[in-house]
Amino acid sequence: MANLLIDDDTVTVALSSVEKFEALHGNVTVPRSAIVSVRAVPDGMDELHGLRMPGTGVPGVIMVGTWRDHETVTFAVCHGRHPAVVIDLADQVYDRLVITVDNPEQVAGSLT
Repeated sequence: MANLLIDDDTVTVALSSVEKFEALHGNVTVPRSAIVSVRAVPDGMDELHGLRMPGTGVPGVIMVGTWRDHETVTFAVCHGRHPAVVIDLADQVYDRLVITVDNPEQVAGSLT
């Protein structure tokens, strides 16, 4: 499971070596000032739509990488059907981050 590193100015999705391989991507860092909204959801995979480009996807098992649909570009790290935090962004490469975490309500509260 990816770690979210939160400081006063940035949020970083810190990937393990395996997740970097799965995502075909390195860590993702965004400024806190780009955060539009944050919410906890019961199943991160339900938030992912569109085509995987690039990344690893086995629905219901693993969805790690970039998902694109006609409206948004999402970076996701979802392992299994677990609770996640959804971070909506403005003026960034990604429109959203969807990350499974052990404590999504706590994470969402720390970012609002």
